[in-house]
Amino acid sequence: MSEDSGKRTNSGIAWSPLVAILLTIATFIVSQLVVGLGFGLVFGVLDWNSQQSRDWMSTSFGQFAMIAVGSLVTVSVLWWFLRARRVKFSVLGFSRWPHWRDVALSLLGFTVYFGLLIAASIVASQIFGINTEQEQEIGFETAKSGGQGLLWVFLSLVVLPPLVEEVLFRGFLFGSLRAKLSFQWAVVITSILFAIPHLFASSDGFLWIAGVDTFVLSLVLCYLREKTGALWASIALHAIKNSLAFIFIFVV
Repeated sequence: MSEDSGKRTNSGIAWSPLVAILLTIATFIVSQLVVGLGFGLVFGVLDWNSQQSRDWMSTSFGQFAMIAVGSLVTVSVLWWFLRARRVKFSVLGFSRWPHWRDVALSLLGFTVYFGLLIAASIVASQIFGINTEQEQEIGFETAKSGGQGLLWVFLSLVVLPPLVEEVLFRGFLFGSLRAKLSFQWAVVITSILFAIPHLFASSDGFLWIAGVDTFVLSLVLCYLREKTGALWASIALHAIKNSLAFIFIFVV
């Protein structure tokens, strides 16, 4: 796909790359603040003490509820911004319906992602000394120990993140950058910003291997967004990746 064709798919985007970057960061921060303050207010109305609040937040449904609210805030902020700019939400990658080609490309994309991840992990370990065995803390401890609430875990890991993160990063951020910048710059900036939040998924310092993983994943996701002109293949690949993690952690 040529550079011009990639830009034509985002012809409705008139804001600058800096605005796209700042809004992406602000959206992430705002969603976290709303979740924290909102649920804190609810706990106060219910007159729960700190232990009761922590106990509820540690349940599978509690964690799902917080992720769902954060996802709703993220989509709402993007919708508000696009509406203010008089741009249709479809510009984020929903200008057509999904079809089987998206599924095929997502499966091929997973193969490419997995190969790149192996290579990147070897480089990260051998050259940069990154601990590739460090585990990501994804929560849902009660689901892992008791085997209950797997539906909420599935929705929280396999359904919501592929949808919302793809809308924010590959739909809005990459699409906005691609309308003004080359494919290479749009991919690198998007992938760096996508990887940074995942560095904090451990209480034992920066989780560098998660950063490497998500950076590599984003490279492939951005390519699928560029290649297809839509988000469906990217969403499918993201869901496949998270589905495998869900199966190996919570089911097998």
